Amino acid sequence: MSELVVDTGDLGHPSLVSQRTRILRSAAIALLVGLSYYIGAKIGFALTFKSEPVSTLWPPNSILFAALLMSRPRTWGFLLLAAFPAHLLVQLNADIPLTMTLCWYVSNCSEALIGASVLCYLTQCEVRFDNTRHVSLFIVAALLGPFLSSFLDAGFVMVNHFGNSTYWAVFRVRFFSNVLASLTLVPLIVTWSRAELSSFRGLSWKRYLETWLLITALLIVGLLSFSFRAAGQDDTRPALLYLPLPVLLWAAIRFGPKGSTIALLVVSLFEIWGALHGLGPFATQTPAMNALSIQLFLILASFPLLFLAALIKERERAQQIASQKQETLVLALDATQRASRALSESEEQLRRSRNQIRKLLGRLIDVQEAERRRISRELHDDLNQKIATLCVRISRVKRKLPMQDSDLVVELDELRATANDLTDEVRRLSHQLHPAVLEHLGLVTALESYVESFTDEEQIDVRMTSELGDERVPFQTSICLYRVAVEALRNVSRHSEAQSAAVSLKKIGNMLELRVSDSGKGFNVETFRHGAGLGLVSIEERLRLLQGSCDIRSMPQRGTTLVARVPLDG
Repeated sequence: MSELVVDTGDLGHPSLVSQRTRILRSAAIALLVGLSYYIGAKIGFALTFKSEPVSTLWPPNSILFAALLMSRPRTWGFLLLAAFPAHLLVQLNADIPLTMTLCWYVSNCSEALIGASVLCYLTQCEVRFDNTRHVSLFIVAALLGPFLSSFLDAGFVMVNHFGNSTYWAVFRVRFFSNVLASLTLVPLIVTWSRAELSSFRGLSWKRYLETWLLITALLIVGLLSFSFRAAGQDDTRPALLYLPLPVLLWAAIRFGPKGSTIALLVVSLFEIWGALHGLGPFATQTPAMNALSIQLFLILASFPLLFLAALIKERERAQQIASQKQETLVLALDATQRASRALSESEEQLRRSRNQIRKLLGRLIDVQEAERRRISRELHDDLNQKIATLCVRISRVKRKLPMQDSDLVVELDELRATANDLTDEVRRLSHQLHPAVLEHLGLVTALESYVESFTDEEQIDVRMTSELGDERVPFQTSICLYRVAVEALRNVSRHSEAQSAAVSLKKIGNMLELRVSDSGKGFNVETFRHGAGLGLVSIEERLRLLQGSCDIRSMPQRGTTLVARVPLDG
């Protein structure tokens, strides 16, 4: 049965096709509800004990209950009216008085309305029988509707003097009959009306085989439940009573609400039919007690089955959600691992690039030092010698001139002085490019020579101390520390405004430490690092190439100290 959604208030839609569709849909739903009600009433009469005015299982009320649950509240009146012709037809054909027929229609509708209203109010959404909370609320509504309407129904029976049963006997039979019908039929109708055909197409052959095995087991259990009683084997009664339970549990666990509702209905029909014909474990007492025993057994059996089926479905959904989350987590972890690998590869490429840059920088420094050495040698050995030769030749020319030519002598003296100055400048430039004293006499002597010339040129008092003695330092280490000291002293003269400075060399373990300090105005180290020039970058890179370190300590108006450390075996 498809979902019953009827909107009779929108028939004024301007589209004629839409109006016809709504009319045809409403007519089809009315016919479906009426036909289901009629068939349900026929089944109910067939399941009625001859001495009882009320059926053991009365389906029409449950059919209306299910129809109301699957429709909107504003269409409930239309659905109840659709059932009236079927109710009238089946009751009059059963030779039931018209007044009793009308009274029973009122009580039947009241039960469906009470149950549907209570359940819709409690759930506030579509009722689902794969949800334990909804199952609990449905059981409340399935008990409350028959309980309240049974007072009215039993009163109608008494007023119309229909049957010989007492008020409370009618109330009891009617209450349990409609509770049993609600618990067996409403979940079946609602669950299967929402089933999609696509959900059956993807089933495996094993699932179809298990379905047929379940159906076969239900039929076998039904036949066994009644054949033994007919043979007079009373001692098998307890076994016959519990024989359907394993099949019902199988249906609930493996097939959920769809399977459990069908299995429960089949077992209910078998049990009631057997009791009516004196068969099975419920055919040993009076008809009234047999009906009550069947109803209590099936009602109590339906509670755990409904909860078990819903619980199994909730567990399946939870497992599915957990599986989806696990898949999402695995995908996230995989993406994280890929990102981590990509990051590691990027870091490795960056590290190799840095190493290559450092190697290139080291080669550049080596090439720079070699070029400085070549230029220094050419300046010292070639250009400086030529200038010296020029000075000698000027002196010779001067001695050959007549004494009376004083102007020419003065000009030659000036020219010789200029040549001597040029010789000194070339020597100084050569020393700056590549101090030959460093290569031949070592780091300490080279630094002492530079400090002496620096003091003369810059007029800054620089004290030089060394704890190395005559220990030889590797040339690469010497040239590195020499360049660091030169750059540091240049910064003292350019920026510090200091009147004095100090340079010290000492050995600490396997490290060689160069310390250059001044008494100048100082500066903020962090600010300076953000805008550091090429001088500091050159110092740090030179030291890094030799696995060394550079530490600059300074505060405004408190001077500056540069500490460079290099391994002696570097």
